[in-house]
Amino acid sequence: MKITVLASGEFAVPTVDALVHGGHEVVIATQPARPAGRGRKARPTAVAAHAATLGVPCEEIEDVNALAGLEWITATTPDVLAVVAFGQKLGSAVRAIAPWGCVNIHPSLLPRWRGAAPVPAALLAGDERTGVCVIDVVERMDAGDVLARKETAVAGKTAAELLDELALDGAELLLEVLDRMAQGDLTRRPQDESAVTRSRKLSRDDGRVRWEHDARDVDRRVRATTPRPGAFTLLPDGTRLAILRGGPDVLPALDPPLPLPGEIIPDEEEGLLVACGREAYRLHEVRPEGSKAMAVDAYLRGHPLPDGARFGP
Repeated sequence: MKITVLASGEFAVPTVDALVHGGHEVVIATQPARPAGRGRKARPTAVAAHAATLGVPCEEIEDVNALAGLEWITATTPDVLAVVAFGQKLGSAVRAIAPWGCVNIHPSLLPRWRGAAPVPAALLAGDERTGVCVIDVVERMDAGDVLARKETAVAGKTAAELLDELALDGAELLLEVLDRMAQGDLTRRPQDESAVTRSRKLSRDDGRVRWEHDARDVDRRVRATTPRPGAFTLLPDGTRLAILRGGPDVLPALDPPLPLPGEIIPDEEEGLLVACGREAYRLHEVRPEGSKAMAVDAYLRGHPLPDGARFGP
């Protein structure tokens, strides 16, 4: 099958691998290289860099809906268009090019969590399960019929860990959809519009830990924002401390007065125990400003915090 893949982000790399090694004829369109890093040098997308290692043609297209983009996609004569973590909305002219249509891999159990950041949204909401869907691409964002879906347990995973897992599941699911498409055995399930929930792109402040919340909510926030935009708290001197790994813990029996939210609780176990609005959260790995990631015990040897010190704001 001839497949033109529109993809940019790391989430799409397993899909490119699966299609190429699955015997399909693949060409790729991706976003242009953008300035990145301290030197602000142009950096290709994750998909462009990976396509180069595979020897697969990869075209940088600024706007697939513009004439040049339409002409390039049309010239690839695809049977189907596959869109994965591309970063551009497709107009009707693009969607009409391939005779078998245009499909997308979306990392949620649609219609739950349409939008820009479905995995963090599922974590912040405390969903016990999430998953990935292959859907038709239609005019409205993430509203197309569901062609296939696969569930997975959240079970303490970070957003990064879930995205890695769902990227592999989505690639496998897309191959199944293409096989059923070729056999004329594809089932389409319309989404229930009454069950739609929407996710939004996270801001930097979404990573700020609210110690006044329940310890489980703190844990969800840390996992939802790992690795981006990153969970953090403020040290007593006002500098930022990134929280990379931790988990909810029981608040030990203490004599009154009870610790305030954000207050460090002395104990004999590894890590750093911090009081929350309910129960406590134990930090295991952190990254100080301008430094590298380290275990909390190593951090405390160089940056001791007095008993009763309080994270903020």
